Formats: sequence, structure tokens, C-alpha cells
Amino acid sequence: MKKFFFILFISLISNAVVFAQEPKNNQLIENLIEELSESADAEIDFSILYEDLLFYLENPIDLNTATREDLEKLQFLNDFQIEGLLKYQRNIGVFHTIYELQLVQGFTKIDIFRILPFVTIHVKKQTTIPDVKRVLAHGGNTLFLRTQSVIEEPAGYSELSEKRYDGNRMRYYAKYQFKYKKNVNAGFTMEKDPGEAFWVDSLPKGFDYYTAHVELRNVGMFKTINLGDYQAKFGQGLTTWTGYGSGKSSYISDIRKKHDGLRKYSSSDENMFLRGVGTTVRLKDFEFSVFGSYKNIDGNIDTTEYDDEVIATSYQTTGLHNTFNTRQDRKSVSELIYGGNLTYRYNNLRVGATYFNYQFGIPLQKADRVYSYYDFRGDRNTNYSIDYQYSWHNFYFFGEEAMSSSGGKAFLNSMLVSVAPQLSMALLHRHYDPDYYAYYAAGFGEKSKTNNETGMYIGAEIYPLRTWKVSAYYDTYSFPWMLFRTHAPSNGVDYFAQADYSLSRNVDMYFRYKTETAFENQSDESTGVEDLASTRKQMFRYHISYGVSKNLTLKSRIEVAKYTKSNLPDETGFMMYQDVEYRTPALPLDISFRFAMFDSDYNARSYAYESDILYAFSVPSYSGRGVRSYLTVKYTIIDDFLDIWLRYGIFHYEDREVIGSGMDEVLGRNKSEAKIQIRMKL
Repeated sequence: MKKFFFILFISLISNAVVFAQEPKNNQLIENLIEELSESADAEIDFSILYEDLLFYLENPIDLNTATREDLEKLQFLNDFQIEGLLKYQRNIGVFHTIYELQLVQGFTKIDIFRILPFVTIHVKKQTTIPDVKRVLAHGGNTLFLRTQSVIEEPAGYSELSEKRYDGNRMRYYAKYQFKYKKNVNAGFTMEKDPGEAFWVDSLPKGFDYYTAHVELRNVGMFKTINLGDYQAKFGQGLTTWTGYGSGKSSYISDIRKKHDGLRKYSSSDENMFLRGVGTTVRLKDFEFSVFGSYKNIDGNIDTTEYDDEVIATSYQTTGLHNTFNTRQDRKSVSELIYGGNLTYRYNNLRVGATYFNYQFGIPLQKADRVYSYYDFRGDRNTNYSIDYQYSWHNFYFFGEEAMSSSGGKAFLNSMLVSVAPQLSMALLHRHYDPDYYAYYAAGFGEKSKTNNETGMYIGAEIYPLRTWKVSAYYDTYSFPWMLFRTHAPSNGVDYFAQADYSLSRNVDMYFRYKTETAFENQSDESTGVEDLASTRKQMFRYHISYGVSKNLTLKSRIEVAKYTKSNLPDETGFMMYQDVEYRTPALPLDISFRFAMFDSDYNARSYAYESDILYAFSVPSYSGRGVRSYLTVKYTIIDDFLDIWLRYGIFHYEDREVIGSGMDEVLGRNKSEAKIQIRMKL
């Protein structure tokens, strides 16, 4: 511990020898994803967000021709910054130099450094529809091959175990992409999860999961044509929104979900996507989208008859099919989806209407539990909504009003205001009825489900000095009906405050305080209504990132937490890490290393984003007492043709002799994982 504190102290004062340098662009993307993902209460696939940012890193947006939709792809831009760029286009005409960003309202020095790698200045060019020969000749082909595995043998893979997984403990992943600018995108993805069978009788098609897509954009009157697997994102996510969407984070004003419409799907999440045909037609100020989808999803089927009908007790979303029972659930329920969206745009106003209908081949009939009284049951549902966006001077209004066929309603309305160049504020109110059902929804809220919640969010961003930024939000919410492990109506409050300080272009640090207050059952054995116990989790974090030289970047973090529950002893947590990111000057070799120490009770555990191989994301839990380290290496074997990633990570625990439970149990104090990935650009 003393040695680690000494190393940390040396790294903290090393900013005195910082040199001017360009930021490491791929690391910039990882930093943005880490900041945007911190409030997620469920595992989210960030590959599409990463893909968007990486595309614009390699193909910067022309600030003179950028549309609102182009700028919204840069998720870290808030609405005032987007409006500022568009206003500069309208009033000034063109950017003659990138340094004119200093004249755009809403951009600070920190914001300009963040956006620079993703934008450029070019002379306006007339766009034309590319022919097939040009697409095939100038399109880019990329192939990813990845495998990974836990090194130690979990119980479910041992020959001595009575219960075993169907396959080996390797994860296999393959992805092919074809791209031609922003006009053509096609590809496929294949994945086998650990424990799943591979090329055997129980899975004769090899990989457990396949997805494929073709997307054409800006073809005559067609804004987009999607074939195969795709996503539908409309409004503020109250009817349909798959993939990443803005929520509570250190980007206080970035609470509006950026309208995305229909777009291709290439991720490894095996459930939240559409499979079929979708298209968007643009006619002057109107856009009309229509889509249809048919696929099979996983369901836990009850083989006994329930009123002469076969039922599903749940629809599974894990995507794991590595045991007999999970294989029986695989693709056992048909899902038919169809719908559309009509959007009208005029100057600063946008209004849309969405219709979304889905039908399941086997009805859902959950077990009778008091807390699940309002949960969806049946085999079909329809959602309707109207959404809007409007900007006026320094005000920005947006929202969505939705209803499901059950009669349940969901409302979200928000206002952003720029009080002064140094101060902006956000206000958001949401109300989701307990009986509002929307299977593909992802509205702003405390919980991942868009129902049974009412809340008010107030946030502010202040720039008191040129190099300082202060962010804070207050979110109060209530749940009119019971929740899992909260068997009575309840409420909660979140407080968040963060101070960012930019010492130079290469030295950034922040101080963060966050507290969450809520209620839970006094005991896990509760089955009915009972008195609730109040819970509170407080967290303080200090983080610093600094470039020591052109090739070396260091990051340090200290985080402490405290969890209290009124009828139990307090729990505490501590975590600290040191990251080293180095690019060798003589070789095309990138190295990322972390050494972390933690001592945390379960409810006071920490989460920390880890640098991983391309399109893989790690945000592990630091719980218990031990150390964590990983090493990620990227080597470019042939420039613009062949790259290879190697990664090894290990948890070593001091407080246990067994890690995990059940079929995933590992004997000993260590649990480690290795990954290898190859990328070929053809």
C-alpha cells in the first residue's frame, strides 16, 4: 500500500513536466464513452456509439456542410453547442479556419479541444448519388476476428462436475463491415458465448448468434433503406429506442435523446433490434418512416396448459444458450413488429408522431407477485406517441407524450436554457404510469424500465473561470407502485456535483461527489407489503489525466464510498488505480496498463471503465478486497491493413478462497481472462 501511494504521488506531481501534444484520439473516444456510461444501471452495448465516433474520427465532419443530424452523432455536444454551430453557418456563411470555433457561442476551451479531432473545414461540394462501380471500387472492407476466455476453469467446465455447460469456455466473435462514405453500409456479425455449443448436433449452424444488415443512405428521395437487422429510434424513447441513449451523467445538459430514426444494427446484443425491412422517405419538410420486423426471441415456456393455452412465464434477454434449459428457451417465441413515424421539420421546430405495434406468438403470463401486478401480460401491445423539439433564442424545448393499448400513459417534457455564456440549466419532468407498457422503450429515468416512475431533474453547468467547469444536478423521483425488493410505493433523491479543472491541454482533473437515497425492503425474505428501510450511498472521486510526453499518458483515480441502510451496519468502499498508456516511438505499438487496489463491501462497490480491445467494453465491479490489473497491447503489423490486440486482466482477492458461485465458481483467489483480436482492412 505504501509503495502504491508513493507511485501515485510521483505520478500526480509529474504534470510539472507536461509537454504540448495532440491527444490520443482513440483514447479520447474511450474517455467520452466512460463519461457517458457512468449512470447506466444495466450493461449497455456501446459499440454503435463507438462506431459513430470512430467513423467521424476517420472522416471528420465538415463544419460548413454539417446538418443537425450529423452533429447529433457527436453525443458529447449539447443542444446549445449544436445550435451555436448551425447559427454560425446561417449568419456568417462558412468557417474559414478551425480556430473560428472560439467565436461560436457555447464552446469553451475544453469543448474545443474535445471536438477538434472530429471536425474539419472544406469547400462545399455538390453531392451525387454514387454508382455501383464506384461503391465497390472505393468502399472499405474490414474483418474482425476475436476470441477470449477465463483462464481458470469454472466448475461448469470441469469433467468432475455433475452439471456442465454444453460447450467450451471460449467466446468466439467475427464481424465483417463494408462501408462507402456515409452512403453504403453492409456487414454481418457472428458470436458464440462461453459454454455454448459450437458446430455440434445441438447447434449445427456453428455460431449461436448471427446478424446481418444492408443500409443505403441518401438515395434520391430515400433518406435511408434498411434491409436485415436494424434499429428504430424515435422521439425521446418512450415508444422505441434501442442501444445507447442519453441519461444522467456528468454531461448535465446532454439529457435529450438525439433523434436517430432507422439505422443498421451490427452489435452482439441478441434481442433489442428489428429484423426485416425499414425505410425513411424525405419529402421537403416531411420525413415518413415505415418498418416491419419478424424474428424469434427467447422465452421461458410453461409446458403445462394454462386455460388450454401454452404460455411464456418470461421473455429472456441474456442471449446465453449454454445449458439444456436455456437451449429450450432459445428462439421459442415469435415476435412480429410493424409501425411508422411521420416527422415535420420547419426552421427550429420538429414534430413527430410514432406508431409501434408488436405481437408475440406465445402470450406472457407472469407468476402472481404483488410487486409485478402491473407488469405486461398477454401477446400484443401498441404504443402511440407525439414528440416535439423547438428552439427559441436561448431556450430549447423537447418532449414526448405516449400511450399504450392498456390505457397507460407516459409523458416527458424538458426545457434547456442558456442563461449566460457561463451558465446553462436543464429542467426535465417525466411521468410513466405503472400500467404503461413499451417493450422497446428507454425513456429518461432512474430505472431501466419506462413505467411506474415520476420524477423531476434539475441541472446546471457553470464556467466560473476559463479553466474551471462546475456541473451539478438534483433528481427527485417516486415509484407509485412496488418494485422488486421494494414492496411498497417509494421515492428517492440523487445529488451530483463535479468540478473540472483544465490546467493545460494535456492535464485535466475533476472532483466528484454523488449521493443516492432510496428505500428497500428491510429483509430479502419479504413477500408482502412491509415497512421499508431507507438506504443511502455516497461517493467521492478524484481523477486526473495528464500527458507526460508525446507518447506517454498517465491517469490516476481515488474513490471512496459509504452505504447505509437504516436497519443494518454501514458498508464502506475504497478503490484507487493508476493507468499508464504508452505508444512506442520506434514501433506501431500501443500499450495500456492498469494497477488497482480496492477494499469495498458489496453495496459500496465501485465500477471503473477499462481500456479494452476495439469494440469490446469492460466496466467491472470492484467488490471485496484485492488488486486488479490488466495489460492491453495493440500492434499494427501492416499499416492500414493488419492490426492485432492482446489483452490479459486478472483479479486477485485477499478475502476469499472461492470466486463466483454455481457453475461459474472458480476455486482459488485469482480469476483472469485473456483476449486476442485481429483486424484486417481490405
